[in-house]
Amino acid sequence: MKDDAELIRVRLNQFINERNLTINRLAVISGLSQSSVNNLYDGSTKSPKINTLRSICRGLGISVRDFFDFAPYNEVEK
Repeated sequence: MKDDAELIRVRLNQFINERNLTINRLAVISGLSQSSVNNLYDGSTKSPKINTLRSICRGLGISVRDFFDFAPYNEVEK
């Protein structure tokens, strides 16, 4: 299984592509620096802060729960 940073990167990439956003545009609507969003997007940030994820979710107009509502986080680990 991928680590959390990789899963967040994958999920962020999905939202950016679905909404036809650029990293810069997402940063602006989230109230974050472009470098902060870029570091999540390219996987440089290994332990993203919940406040950063909340800001991104607000910018995307979704809840944090919606952000993490995808297969890797919905599977029961055995």
